[in-house]
Amino acid sequence: MPIKTFLTPAEIQKMIEWPDNLRDKLILSFYDATGCRVSELLKVKVENIDLENCLVMIPHLKRGIKKRCPGCSRIAGRNTKFCSRCGLDLSKVQAEGIEERNRLISIGEATAELFREYTKEMDQNDRVIQLSRQQIYNIVRAAATGTGLKGKALTNPETGKKHFPHPHNFRDSLAVSWLDIAGSDAGKQKALQEHLGHKNFSTTMGYNKLTPAKVQEVSNEVRRMRFTQSQEEEKDGNSQV
Repeated sequence: MPIKTFLTPAEIQKMIEWPDNLRDKLILSFYDATGCRVSELLKVKVENIDLENCLVMIPHLKRGIKKRCPGCSRIAGRNTKFCSRCGLDLSKVQAEGIEERNRLISIGEATAELFREYTKEMDQNDRVIQLSRQQIYNIVRAAATGTGLKGKALTNPETGKKHFPHPHNFRDSLAVSWLDIAGSDAGKQKALQEHLGHKNFSTTMGYNKLTPAKVQEVSNEVRRMRFTQSQEEEKDGNSQV
């Protein structure tokens, strides 16, 4: 049975077309176009959308970003376990502070048109999608099931565990397609980092783990090269006898 780690563009397009209501089509189309997190869509207001230029301002507030060592007052990252200066255990120290990092990204004409139709009666300060995270998950799962992706159809490449399709898989799929086009172009890779709102570039490049087919392709290429070299060396050895 094939191991499936991400949704293909064709599968996502079917999911977008599956709902019979404008709201759900907009939600699925938005996640496909932007690769945004669930929480980011739920914060988008009408005033954040530039329909003329097909852009959306994504508000992103991150809480608990830094720890302060109680022993020497050194500032450390939220996931730091030990202070680099005095060695104190920081595992039980509560991270504090708020970081706001908004970003402006493209949504494409098709998604912009859905926004235009859905928000035409709304005020500028209204949140576009007034649902809970769980309701969003249910919409994605229903579309996946309705188009044939039933049950725990996807595999986490790091843990090997299977899971139901969920909103973050749209983010995975966009990243895989983007990196496939970017190749070794560092500028295009960095553009993906900005688009997804990653603080660290290593997080962006982690999406390469979702493409075992690419790994297999390179592996096969190396195998063919090694086999060819072995044949040539054997041929040279025979000619010297």
